[in-house]
Amino acid sequence: MSPKLLPVYLLLICQVQLLADAPANETAILWGTVSPSGTYALAVPRTISEPTDGDKATANGKPGTQLSIVNLQTNEPVLDFSGFEARDFVQLGPADASSTHSFSAWAPQEDHLLVINVLDPLACLQIDLPDGQVRNVGSTLVAAATRIANGSIRKPSASARSPHLSIFDAHFISSHECYLSVNVDSGSAARRVDLYFQINASGNSLVFERSEPYPNSSQPLGASILTSRKVERLYQTLRGVVNQDDRRLLTMEQQSWLGSHELLDNYEERVAFAQMRIAELRQRLKEALQKKSTE
Repeated sequence: MSPKLLPVYLLLICQVQLLADAPANETAILWGTVSPSGTYALAVPRTISEPTDGDKATANGKPGTQLSIVNLQTNEPVLDFSGFEARDFVQLGPADASSTHSFSAWAPQEDHLLVINVLDPLACLQIDLPDGQVRNVGSTLVAAATRIANGSIRKPSASARSPHLSIFDAHFISSHECYLSVNVDSGSAARRVDLYFQINASGNSLVFERSEPYPNSSQPLGASILTSRKVERLYQTLRGVVNQDDRRLLTMEQQSWLGSHELLDNYEERVAFAQMRIAELRQRLKEALQKKSTE
């Protein structure tokens, strides 16, 4: 097995063991969904029953597993919702595996959360944690991407061709603004774009703001942006594996790293600085998963 794929393999084995071996009245944390402070994460019942006709369905019509947002400090559920299958949450792999089905993006203050379905953008959810609101925002995402694919800033017409879309990354850049990195295949051409949205807190909805070209990894600025995103995602994944005390330390460590990263004026230096941290985090994640798989 390729050394790059070993962390992904261990991550999946660890998740399967947690779901299979634990008591039925407990929940299993879904890796890669832990909030920035390490306080919250998505969780699923460790024992998943077969779906019945009365179960809530996902946006694509398949039976949905009941998920919870759990307070990791108290192990108590904060909000229950449905709309995704637990098996959708194949991890955003530390080796940048392309098999991810779903992942999450948290606002800095942890009051908003996007739950992203990579292959089915129509199934994406926005969650307002303080108000306990869960809203499907997939149609907003698809409409914005379709507009970009058809080269129009207006709403797509009824005759506009629907492009093939897949979401492969998402981040909040403030409490009320986020972006999603989308691969848009219109048939004649495929390209990646970052779609920016404002969070309408009162209606718990997304409002399309603008699109930006996806960062070019061959240019210093683009490479700096992309490596920083990898660092952020690796920290999120690692927080899902370690214990509560280590989560707090990781959060402080990440904040310190970000401060040092921003002090570098040269983009090439930022890339090198981030690549060093990426290698360190991947090694720590590999070791943490190996340890967890033997517990």
